[in-house]
Amino acid sequence: CDTGFGNAFAKRLDSKGFHVFATCLFPTGTGATELKASCSNRLHVLHMDVTKDESVKKAFEYVKQNLGSSELWAVVNNAGILKGFSLEFSSVDDFRDCIDVNFLGSVRVTKAFLPLLRQTKGRIVNVTSAAGEVSLPFCSPYTASKYAAVGFTDCLRFELDAWGISVVSIEPEMFL
Repeated sequence: CDTGFGNAFAKRLDSKGFHVFATCLFPTGTGATELKASCSNRLHVLHMDVTKDESVKKAFEYVKQNLGSSELWAVVNNAGILKGFSLEFSSVDDFRDCIDVNFLGSVRVTKAFLPLLRQTKGRIVNVTSAAGEVSLPFCSPYTASKYAAVGFTDCLRFELDAWGISVVSIEPEMFL
């Protein structure tokens, strides 16, 4: 929720009266500071690095301890990065970084929070991209990672239906 869609979405949910746990890579950064200043006390800003299992676990424990009598209604997987260019000018690290954040980040967070979602028959919202449906030339690392995220979302939709958990994807178009 440092910037962009995640930040705007957290504000909107707070304005609608939801309890929001807004995870930020930079919890003292501009976006997190703005959320703290402009939102109600229903919104919690906390650190989470989706590329680190321990960070995701700490965020899960914080949410679990601070839900109070509330239940977890949804998890929104929104972390994303855009790196690289065409294959020739992209490094393997560009691919690795995009896969780690844009795809495996959603896997880590979903696996961690799944027990709470099963209890409530909650929902998972994965913010993906049209680049996960239609190839975006000269953006190979990003496109490959978003194809993986869309495939993961489609699989989850079927796998979690038996638990009553809804799974959807949102594909914002060039949200800045």
